[in-house]
Amino acid sequence: MIGLSLLRAGRRGTLAAFALVFLVQAAPPVQIALDQSRRLASGSPVLLATATQDPRDLFRGEYSILGYEVGQPAGLPAAPDLAGARAGCDLAGGDCRLTPGTPVQVTLRPGPDGLHHAASIALAKPAGDGVVLRGTVRFGTLTRRGEGKPGACAHDLCFSGTIAYGIERWYGPQGVPANLDTLDRGRIRVRARVSQDGTAALDAILIDGRDFARTPRL
Repeated sequence: MIGLSLLRAGRRGTLAAFALVFLVQAAPPVQIALDQSRRLASGSPVLLATATQDPRDLFRGEYSILGYEVGQPAGLPAAPDLAGARAGCDLAGGDCRLTPGTPVQVTLRPGPDGLHHAASIALAKPAGDGVVLRGTVRFGTLTRRGEGKPGACAHDLCFSGTIAYGIERWYGPQGVPANLDTLDRGRIRVRARVSQDGTAALDAILIDGRDFARTPRL
């Protein structure tokens, strides 16, 4: 009887150890999913113009790469602190390329077309009640008023380049991303939710103003 009790206790200990390992491994993705669900539930809604491409992930299936209008600004008004983000930034010499990976804060404003557009960009989050989207520079340059091609800078300081916001991929059922990519880009919109810290979550893809696909919630 003692031996049987010890065997059962050993099995319980083994099961508890496996359960603990599982919880440790599962905790990060569960936390990510919870954070995503919180953003979708409480974040400020913004409607963004987008264009799609249709690659494939061998492990996760088909997905669309979403290229946003707010992710490719040209001549966007920039705060002076952006020039200080790069050591040796020489605006006088026209050599002011920002380091890829530089974190930025992009203020969005709703337009008469119902979409949110980039209104300004800064290194630090500006004060105010507007929606501010946190992004990362992939490539970017700063120019002064009257400089830059195509189109001259119309502000004291302008940013042109590409910015990533962490909502550039949408995974869908087989064949759906490919079909989405064949649609006229004017028909496709993305509704995102932006949390207080500026982090964006992809809420839904809309076609002709109607929900086409929504991100699952926990």
